[in-house]
Amino acid sequence: MGPLNRSRTIATTVVLVCVLGVVMFCHFEAWKHHEIEIEEPQTLEIQPGDNFADIASKLRSQGIIQNVGYFELLARMANSTGSIQAGEYSFSGTYTPETVLQNIVRGNVVTRTLTLPEGGSFTEFLNILESVAKMDFDLKNRSVETALAGLKVEQTWTQIPSNHGEGWFFPDTYQYTTSMRASEVLSIAHRKMLDELREVWLQRDPATPLSTPYELLILASIIEKESGVIEDQKQISGVFSRRLSKRMRLQADPTIIYGLGDAFDGNLTRAHLNMDHPYNTYRNYGLPPTPIAAPSRAALQAAANPAPGDALYFVARGDGTSEFSATLEEHNRAVRKYQLNQND
Repeated sequence: MGPLNRSRTIATTVVLVCVLGVVMFCHFEAWKHHEIEIEEPQTLEIQPGDNFADIASKLRSQGIIQNVGYFELLARMANSTGSIQAGEYSFSGTYTPETVLQNIVRGNVVTRTLTLPEGGSFTEFLNILESVAKMDFDLKNRSVETALAGLKVEQTWTQIPSNHGEGWFFPDTYQYTTSMRASEVLSIAHRKMLDELREVWLQRDPATPLSTPYELLILASIIEKESGVIEDQKQISGVFSRRLSKRMRLQADPTIIYGLGDAFDGNLTRAHLNMDHPYNTYRNYGLPPTPIAAPSRAALQAAANPAPGDALYFVARGDGTSEFSATLEEHNRAVRKYQLNQND
């Protein structure tokens, strides 16, 4: 082959390579922006440590992308192969390969919700966390002390004992992902309770008989268990605050029930009121040693700002509300009316 023919061959090869490159580039660009309709929702689980090739293969096998090689090229061009976020992803509707990559790089993972109920106990909260779908329950078989120690809770400001879980966690609805652990949710709930408690404590009535935020938390937990009606909570707080100021026993049934624990069968008896334990506010003066439940913000606010008045007693009416009385005689009449169904 002469020099001229070799030059023509090289030129032809260069042209063909350029044409092929242009064709491949155009094809890649068209693929990158090509919309794929995903009719049935597809769930993709990316575990920590999964390599990009495996992730791309999962996407291809589920019909979310159509070309593994192009998808890897797209990720390399975006310098994203090492930036994929672990978690659970859901794909449905219309996607392009580019938006699929953006989703797993940005960590647009599926979020679920769980609710820690107002008035719930620490044990109830743990049971809820253990029962929710797709969460690493990392608190199993741990003592209260061990579980709380692992949460890195703040103890200096609130002076909360490290061996008691009640009142630490704010009852609310929380979002979580499959990459979260149960202890992380509890840590969020703990920080939220501290934030709420700080704010409410700073807005408290200066005349309150409570001397610390923790005492406010204890009283709020009792109020929460006495009633879920906000207006009644304020009145109940007034009753308890006046009784504390007058050195009267609180005589709060929920504290007795809490102290009985699993021994309580739903029937509170006179014998229970005479039992000697730290939560018996029929025998002991002042507040019990710890909260008895997780109070809502409304209960915290009620404890910090009790309603004015002269009531020292209250009794449940049976419809969710309470009847308040200033004297024992009035209270006994209310008890006969609402508890014993006897009218004078």
